[in-house]
Amino acid sequence: MAGKVIDGVGISNYVLQMLNCESLSRYTEKCKEIGNIDPYNIPRHAWKDITTLLGGDLPDLRHSDIYQYLINFKSAYNHKELRAYKSLEAYKYFIAGWVSELLIADIKQGNSSTLCIVTAKVRHSQSLNEEALRPWFAMEKEGPIIAAHCSCVAGLGEACSHVAATMFAVESGANWTKKESCTSQPCGWVLPSCSSFKSAPLAKIDFTSPATKYKNFDKQELHPSSCATPRTKKQLVSMEARQKFLETLKNSGIKN
Repeated sequence: MAGKVIDGVGISNYVLQMLNCESLSRYTEKCKEIGNIDPYNIPRHAWKDITTLLGGDLPDLRHSDIYQYLINFKSAYNHKELRAYKSLEAYKYFIAGWVSELLIADIKQGNSSTLCIVTAKVRHSQSLNEEALRPWFAMEKEGPIIAAHCSCVAGLGEACSHVAATMFAVESGANWTKKESCTSQPCGWVLPSCSSFKSAPLAKIDFTSPATKYKNFDKQELHPSSCATPRTKKQLVSMEARQKFLETLKNSGIKN
């Protein structure tokens, strides 16, 4: 329920407790841009689990849309481009399993419902044991990103890695379901997840870079319940086999 009505917008208590006057004023403006709605006031039954939707029901979010928002979107504070280049690396949060509970809600505008709001739980980048943040962004189903918000310090400035990680999660899911429908195979789109952080021997840690994992996201099966997939254990070659191999090379008569 709304905690207070500001300029015709019902602002939730969650927002009122976290924002100062200047940030609250900007937040109210963003809510006006999406139909005078505070996403934190949308009831739970109006949200849908985005991972259960088919490709045609997902917003057509592309990497170019994410770049356009994070880099070229004009800040309301200084009217300059955001240029949040660091946030472009937020796909690492998604691949690491820090994004969970990805939800979407459609906002009706007239006789159509072209505007949608996406939210998720995203872990803090510096304090992994703290309660997850709940960023959101709004966009047209087949259009640009209109507004975004996160309660972290960077998010109050229009863009942050938590918002970007949510965008990359949606973009990856949209690409996945375009290739093959969710019903054509078991668990067609499973979000990478990481519910805990535990120490492990080096041999069981996957050192594959996030960039490679993200590039091959549609080619590999990301385990839904672990942070990393152990590497395949290699069988060591015995000293006798090595010596025999070297003797064979020596007796072959080939010098080059």
